[in-house]
Amino acid sequence: MANQTNIQPAELTPNWAYRGKSFTNLLHMGHCAPTVMQNLLDLSSIKGEWLVRLSAGMPGGIGNTGFECGALTSPLVMMGLRDGLRQLDGGLPVIFDRGHAHKRQFLACHKTLNCKQIRGNDRFPAHCIPPVVRSPEIYWHFLDGQDGEAIPQEERASYARLYAHLAAHEFHCAQAVLLHLGYTPAADPELFDAVSAFIGGTLFLGKTCSAFTAGVMAAGLKIGEIENSIPRVVRLLAIMTANGNAFDDSLNKFNHSMNQGYRLSKWFVKEFGSTQCQAITGCQFCDPAGVDSYIDNAHLAHCQLIAENVAEKVQLMLEADRRRRERIL
Repeated sequence: MANQTNIQPAELTPNWAYRGKSFTNLLHMGHCAPTVMQNLLDLSSIKGEWLVRLSAGMPGGIGNTGFECGALTSPLVMMGLRDGLRQLDGGLPVIFDRGHAHKRQFLACHKTLNCKQIRGNDRFPAHCIPPVVRSPEIYWHFLDGQDGEAIPQEERASYARLYAHLAAHEFHCAQAVLLHLGYTPAADPELFDAVSAFIGGTLFLGKTCSAFTAGVMAAGLKIGEIENSIPRVVRLLAIMTANGNAFDDSLNKFNHSMNQGYRLSKWFVKEFGSTQCQAITGCQFCDPAGVDSYIDNAHLAHCQLIAENVAEKVQLMLEADRRRRERIL
């Protein structure tokens, strides 16, 4: 990934109406992923509070783990909602080209995909504001895949071979978790479309395990609440700047989902060694040798087990959360 930091971004004309609306939403909500989701909903004809709850645990880099920024993941959810996995182009669902184009522009603008590197050591999250307010411009620019060849041909061939392998076994990392949780494509088609990009560590990039990501999303969908208060967000920022416990559940309605995602990450690392797909599999999916290794060493069976275990853990967490809420009431 290091050599990609010199990619020159496309010429995007700043849209100050988009940015103004995005900043207003950020002031009301306080966290990146749900704010970006709300930004995109406001600029589309889609009505979907459930999508904001789906993203409720994603701030801080998917369950506050510091990895993929919420300004990257929420647009990928919206792309999935539009395209799903239905249309293939060169052996890959079209969301791969659109998602990789979006990823490339995000990387060019922010030099990293990871939350912890964007934020750095700042107490006040000033560096998190630009990705959030720019996100609608990047999303709409690449929505129709008008950015040339988003995936180099050799990488595409590797991704296409891996996708064919997974499809032949009817396995999709994120969708497998949803299936184990009792959701079905027939009853919940939009939900299954929404997680389309989360396969192989996000679009086969080998980043955060997509089964873990789906677990965070599923928890947010069930228990997520939506913050909408400027005074509460200002208080959150003040406590954060003073190095206080800004992520206490009581300070922001998204905090509980994010904290549950973080708890899931601690369990996940203990069980599987890392939340990162490449670290778990030892394979780089952009490389033919990496795909060969994944297929030849039967990693798919391990991934299937991970998805099943994540779903079981999420069910336990949700049941414990339900009991806790009942005691409070």
